[in-house]
Amino acid sequence: MVRMLERRGDGGLVEMAAWRPFGPLRYPTWWVSEMWVDSGSPAVHYRHVRGITTGMDVVWNIQPAGEETDVTIVHEWDGPKWPLIGRAAADVVIGPVFIHGIASLTLAGIRREVERMHA
Repeated sequence: MVRMLERRGDGGLVEMAAWRPFGPLRYPTWWVSEMWVDSGSPAVHYRHVRGITTGMDVVWNIQPAGEETDVTIVHEWDGPKWPLIGRAAADVVIGPVFIHGIASLTLAGIRREVERMHA
C-alpha cells in the first residue's frame, strides 16, 4: 500500500505499508519516506523518515534493456539507532528477512502487473 501524504514538484512524502508473509502468518510493516524522481537517471529515490527503518536511503534504478526494462532496488542503511544491537538487528533480521523479502515481493508484483497490462 502506498499513500501520498504530501505532493511536491518531483515527488513528496509517501506512507508505505506491506505484509511480510511467514508461511501462513503475516507480519505488518510500515514506514514514511521522502520520495523524489530523478528523470535524468531514470531513478526513484526514497529517504525513510518515519518507522523502524528511519534513515534508510533507497534507490529504484530503471534501465531499458532492449524490449524489456531492468529494475533494481538498492538499500543503504546502518540499522536502527538501538544501543549495542541496532546494526546486528539490521544485518541479521531486518535487512535479509524484512527488507529483502518485501523488495522481492514488490518487484514480482510490478512484473506481474506490467505483464498483465501488455498481455
